[in-house]
Amino acid sequence: MGPASPANLVAAGGDSPGTGTTRSRWKLALRCLPLALLAVVLWREKPWRVSLSASAPWVVMLTILLNFAVSLPLKAWRWRFALTNPPPFRRVLAATLEGLLANAAIGFGSGDVVRAARLRQQPGQLAVDYACTWAERGAEVLALAVLVFVAALATELGALAMAFSGLAVAGYVALLAAGRSLLPRLGRWPRVQCALSSGLQASTPRLVAAMAALSLLGWSSEVVMLVLFQGAFHIEPSFQTALLTLVGINAAIVIPTLPGNFGTYEAGATMALLVCGVSRDVAVLYALTYHLTHVIPVAIVAAVVYLVRSRRYKTTAARISTGR
Repeated sequence: MGPASPANLVAAGGDSPGTGTTRSRWKLALRCLPLALLAVVLWREKPWRVSLSASAPWVVMLTILLNFAVSLPLKAWRWRFALTNPPPFRRVLAATLEGLLANAAIGFGSGDVVRAARLRQQPGQLAVDYACTWAERGAEVLALAVLVFVAALATELGALAMAFSGLAVAGYVALLAAGRSLLPRLGRWPRVQCALSSGLQASTPRLVAAMAALSLLGWSSEVVMLVLFQGAFHIEPSFQTALLTLVGINAAIVIPTLPGNFGTYEAGATMALLVCGVSRDVAVLYALTYHLTHVIPVAIVAAVVYLVRSRRYKTTAARISTGR
């Protein structure tokens, strides 16, 4: 029997190559939709016409320094709490930066996979470290629920926000219970069972409380950055506005999408600023500039870290292969 032609595949109920290509194009178009909408908003609002204060360059520099000095190390410490037999902090921080580079370049949750893969070059370790990453993300969701609840009290978001907060906590607890119930039934798949066990071991009340506290502490530093940015954009400094902006950003990027979360990030920040009475053009420029200060410098530093570590791995592998 000869090879099946596209017509035979269609007649047999299969998809032709053209159909697969069409689906791929539609998926790519849908994934790029937030970025396209951001471009439309930028073209309509023309935020580059907004006048900034004289302190704007210094605010950008200070925000970048705070991100590197406070926010990023706290993220690395939070992940280190979840890891089984964690390596030195400098290695965790380097892998965290490489994960952020992957997220900026690829998106769609690739950052967590990359940082787990780059943390330790040991066979079978990737699944365990990646499971610990999910434990860290769970604690971050719990911290986000606390943040939303606090914001609801401070900014009068209403009962819907409080209900969302309670639903997130209930979902997290239910997921942990389901994982513990499923664990004994995975005996036929030891690697999956080991990974799930590592994730559950990293989800004890003590570890979850520590990771959630580090998340809230890191977000506190972001509130400071957001208030600094308000002054640079001639917005009256307000803790409530900064808190609501932070909630909008985190709610918008809770599901990883485009590279760097471009589009969704700006949408969350802009909507929060509009609710607080900021004009649309100022809100758009504020959101985009703040986002860029967190993406571009980190991507540059992370690229250097990646190149240095890659060269070191190659040198070590060459020495091992030559027996030196």
